[in-house]
Amino acid sequence: MDMDQLFSILLMLHIAGGGAGLIAGTIAASVKKGSKPHLLAGIVFFWGMLTASLSALALSWLPGHENLFLFAVGGFTLYMILTGYRIVILKRRFKSTPLNIPAFDYVITIFGLAFAVFLLIQSVKGLLNGYIFSMVPGVFGGICMSYVLLDAKLLMGRTTVKATWMYSHIVRMMGAMIASYTAFLVVNVQIDMQWILWLLPSVIGAIFIGFFTRKYVVSPKK
Repeated sequence: MDMDQLFSILLMLHIAGGGAGLIAGTIAASVKKGSKPHLLAGIVFFWGMLTASLSALALSWLPGHENLFLFAVGGFTLYMILTGYRIVILKRRFKSTPLNIPAFDYVITIFGLAFAVFLLIQSVKGLLNGYIFSMVPGVFGGICMSYVLLDAKLLMGRTTVKATWMYSHIVRMMGAMIASYTAFLVVNVQIDMQWILWLLPSVIGAIFIGFFTRKYVVSPKK
């Protein structure tokens, strides 16, 4: 198999996974949380976005096709989708205790930390060279770092799965969906200030995240 064939296969996987994730994620966000349609759409969303993110990471490093911004979206989506899924698994398994969390969750957090640091460094280097588009990986890196810090608190026992699972699930899955819409807009819409397409879904998505967290996340009683 030559490089062009590999590229074509990865691209098809990326498009198929991203398309399925885009549709399923929209359905999951639109229906009643915890309902059967939500759960089924969520499963399709998870596997679709997992496929899209892994193929994006591979595509972004293929010789002749290197793309920092595809790498940024792919890695960000992978971290968000894995942590958004894993927090539900941990909730079912550990409930109120943060102890004995599997090593896999530490690996995910370390990946998120390394990925965030890499993007922040690349962003600073680009901005210092006058490349304004470098703010994009900086935004992704900053958001990723903020969630890594939240995960670190859980892993260190400074909070519990019970106290954080709903908030974490909402923001991670919505974050992955934002990345899906971002990729769709960037590929299919062409404007002079392309960086707007990279950041606009995040702004709109933040509004929806705020709505869903206020609706579903129960504030602790004082």
